[in-house]
Amino acid sequence: MDPQVMVDRLTRLARLDTSVFEEMRDDASATIPAFIIVAASFLIAALGGWFWWLVQSFGDKGRAFFESVIGGTILATVMWAVWVAVAFLVLTSVFNYVGNVERCLRACGFAAVPAALMLFMFIPGINLAVGLAALALMFLLMDIGIQVSFDAQPGHVILATFAGFLAFVVVLSLATQKNDWFAPGVFLFRVPSSALGDVASAFSRVTLP
Repeated sequence: MDPQVMVDRLTRLARLDTSVFEEMRDDASATIPAFIIVAASFLIAALGGWFWWLVQSFGDKGRAFFESVIGGTILATVMWAVWVAVAFLVLTSVFNYVGNVERCLRACGFAAVPAALMLFMFIPGINLAVGLAALALMFLLMDIGIQVSFDAQPGHVILATFAGFLAFVVVLSLATQKNDWFAPGVFLFRVPSSALGDVASAFSRVTLP
C-alpha cells in the first residue's frame, strides 16, 4: 500500500475526519497496514510507559523494556484483534447482524492511534490523565470503526464495543503484576501499586495486634 495514502489518512483523522474509517473498511489492501498501525501505536504507548518507569527510577529498566515494550506491544496488538473479534461475535451471534470480520479489522485499524498519546505519560502530574484519555479516545474510535462495519443500532454497537474493551483491559491488567510486566503504557502503573500494596499488607500484619 502507498505509504503516502496512510499518512494522508492519519492527517485527516487528526483533523477529525472520520471518513477514513470507511475508506479503510473498503480498501482490500489495507489489512496488513492496519495491523502495522496498531502495532506502531502500541509500541509508542509502551515507550511512554517505559520513559515513565525511568523517570520514577524503579530499576530493572532492561527487564521493563523487554517485557513491557516488546512483550507488551505484542500482547496489546493481539488483544486489539481480540477486542474487534469479541465485538464482531456479539453483533453477529447475539444481535444477529451480518458482517465481515476482515472489513471490521481494517476499519478499526486507526482506532488504536490514540494509544500513541501515552508517549507523554512520563510527564509528572499528568501521566495517569494521559493514559486514561488515550484509552477513552481508543474506545470512541473503536466504536466508530465497528459502527461503520455494521448496519446496526448504535446501542448494540456500544454494547459490543464495551464487551471487547472489557476483554482488552482485563487481560492487559492481569498481564501486569508485581512480577510480570507484559503490558504497555498506562497498564504499567499496576506494577508499583501492586508491590506497594503487598508491602502495606505485610506491614499491617506486623504492626497490628
